[in-house]
Amino acid sequence: MPHDAVTTQKVRENNVIRVLLALKERSPLTRNDLCKSLNLSRPTVEMAIASLLSKDLVMRNGHGPSEGGRRAELFAFNNAARYAIGGDLELPELNITLCELDGSVIHSETSTLQEEDLVKPEKALSVVVGKIERMLESVGKNIGQIVGMGLGVPAFLKGDTITISGQNLPQWKEVPLRGILQEKLNIPVFIDNDVNFMALAEDHLMGYTDTVLSYIALRKGVKNDIRMGGSTLVEGKVFHGGCGNAASLQHAYVEVADMERRNELAATPAISADALGRSIASSLLEPIKQMVRLFDPNRLVINARVLGSAEQAFIDQISTQLSRQLCGEFDWEIEVCRAQDQSYGCARGGAIYVLQRLFTRSDELMSKLVASPS
Repeated sequence: MPHDAVTTQKVRENNVIRVLLALKERSPLTRNDLCKSLNLSRPTVEMAIASLLSKDLVMRNGHGPSEGGRRAELFAFNNAARYAIGGDLELPELNITLCELDGSVIHSETSTLQEEDLVKPEKALSVVVGKIERMLESVGKNIGQIVGMGLGVPAFLKGDTITISGQNLPQWKEVPLRGILQEKLNIPVFIDNDVNFMALAEDHLMGYTDTVLSYIALRKGVKNDIRMGGSTLVEGKVFHGGCGNAASLQHAYVEVADMERRNELAATPAISADALGRSIASSLLEPIKQMVRLFDPNRLVINARVLGSAEQAFIDQISTQLSRQLCGEFDWEIEVCRAQDQSYGCARGGAIYVLQRLFTRSDELMSKLVASPS
């Protein structure tokens, strides 16, 4: 294609994107509204609207008030035109969520991979792909309507590969997870630490406006251990650091023998729950202190649901000790609170991550969206 034709095509695509984003930000709008706010000509807006209508990305939304003549037609962004998938690969458990373009969840489900499927990563990922395809079929959607997938994993990231630490899954070393899934699903896939996606989901749900938010999550390991992961958001976006593992607290864990039994015992006498929470907090306090020192967050959100009735005691102990031990370094009290988005949080955060990239005009995703057939 000649250079001038390529340039013209890019300009047209850019105008379509501008109109789409304007409607996403404040629907409904008339053609004249779009012309004025974007400084575009009427024919350019007409062409963009026609393109977006043909792809179902915008919809007609009635008419504006009469100004003495024919009432102007209104147009609105269509959140249900495309979808994002979020996943939480907390082996052997898999959680998947389907979200509309505004992050609203329309379907979630959980399943458990069989032990024999976990041994070889390629086989496990084929099972994951099958579960995603069956989920889409069950809700009457198809892979062509998906703008991308965000998958959270409790793993160390190196480029597009993941490594799961520990002796229980020895084959999961530098697995090219993103490449495998993109090839099998034929959609953009983004891999990140699971706690990063949990933090995004929490921030989205609560509408926080913190400059810096840190998040920690306690999750059950495959043996008698509680593992802790961390994340930090800056202006609502994940801070990845140089290699993608900032604030992840990869090696923070505590051995807890017979966790289920201890939770059962802690559920009755309050003193037992308090003792369990305090015990685990004392083992994990040091890495949390280092996170607070390094990132200076306005808020620390804690997800310790895995501790059951001991969760609040754990959070209270962390809050008390941070205030006590860091009072000489900081002249403020960090706000420590319990996570509210605990159900499918990682999976929903994966979908939100895709949408963040999409609507910050990622060429990879936005071009696919405006160019894809309805």
